[in-house]
Amino acid sequence: MKKPFFHGAKIQKAIPAWYKRVNILISKEEFLNIYHISEDLFESAQMSWEELTAIYRDFCDNKYQGYQDILDAFIRDYLKDTARIKVHSIRYRVKDAEHLLAKIIRKKQNNHKKYRDLDKTNYEKFITDLIGIRCLVLFKEDWKSFHNYILSQFENNVRCYVKDSIRDFDEDENHFYIAEKPKAHIRSGDAREIYDEVLPPDCVLDGKIYRSVHYILKYKGVYLEIQVRTLFEEGWGEVDHAIVYPHFQDDQLLKKYTELLNRLSGLADEMGSFFCYLKELQENSSQPQAPGQDSAEGSGETRSQWSVRSQNPPVLATPGDCLKSVLDE
Repeated sequence: MKKPFFHGAKIQKAIPAWYKRVNILISKEEFLNIYHISEDLFESAQMSWEELTAIYRDFCDNKYQGYQDILDAFIRDYLKDTARIKVHSIRYRVKDAEHLLAKIIRKKQNNHKKYRDLDKTNYEKFITDLIGIRCLVLFKEDWKSFHNYILSQFENNVRCYVKDSIRDFDEDENHFYIAEKPKAHIRSGDAREIYDEVLPPDCVLDGKIYRSVHYILKYKGVYLEIQVRTLFEEGWGEVDHAIVYPHFQDDQLLKKYTELLNRLSGLADEMGSFFCYLKELQENSSQPQAPGQDSAEGSGETRSQWSVRSQNPPVLATPGDCLKSVLDE
């Protein structure tokens, strides 16, 4: 099957395995085994297998195609011309129905107070990534273009941010808005200037094991999640998701090696940013300066663009620093 192709951006659609099985849910025992959910964890979620089966059937029979149509409309209306917002490629999907059940179990187990009222009639109000879009950028600085674009297209009012999943759900299908404050997830030690100058401090979350900026939007009556990350981070994420997440998160050996790959992907991103910086210096050095003009001023360089010249430069300021950081860890 050919991948859809729009305006120079590669767009990849995922077809879930469960959809190919004619939407027949496997047995409880097989499900728990495949998704590495213990009987104790299942019981702690306080949700019966019959309730989960009802959600599965509702999603497959009544919701999946509608979500797919909404996803296609969003791609058509907002992400056809990605070059102008510096998006290299796009991946998207409607959530796998079995993964939906596994997520519900873990959510109810981890935060039962928040998810205790989740059932067949309202699970769409609690799970905000039933539609998922991943926008991949070549350089991490390119995220700003996408961020500004989303803010120009969708209402961003703090009064619309969801606090209570049921009470704050807006039934108006024509109200398109940002439903949660955007969040930038970064690793400890990552340069954060490009995020701090755009997002409030509580929206930049360090100490994570991955790097990605998340947006939750309300569009045509449903939630959709957009993640923005670099190509290098996507490569690491795919390896981690295939081997570690969500089934082997407690395996220390696998965790150690995926963290090493994570650091290498971070190094690659820093190198990419440094190449951009060198390219800009070369381009500006060939331009004549006005008399008395400072070289930094003449370059058009800003603190938000290049952390190398910031008053508080990050640890990873040069390629040598990047490599030393990885070796030291």
